[in-house]
Amino acid sequence: MPMKSVHRMVHQADRSDGTVEWACPQCGRYTMCHPSRQRIVVVTGEANSVHVPGAGFPPDPDDIPSLSDFDQRWLYNHQMVW
Repeated sequence: MPMKSVHRMVHQADRSDGTVEWACPQCGRYTMCHPSRQRIVVVTGEANSVHVPGAGFPPDPDDIPSLSDFDQRWLYNHQMVW
């Protein structure tokens, strides 16, 4: 089974009602995401592609906690590169 192509959506605008607008530069898909988690697809674009939010969503954390030495060794010993 072939893997679906992944398109990164680009943030377009924040509306006064809290709705966020996103667009796909690769296929033209255009969506509006309401705070109630309702997603409205205005333009379908490539329906068979997977669309993911681009940079800035969610916002990058200011303080990223580091892993302890114990946690890093545990991940390494279990072949989980972090």
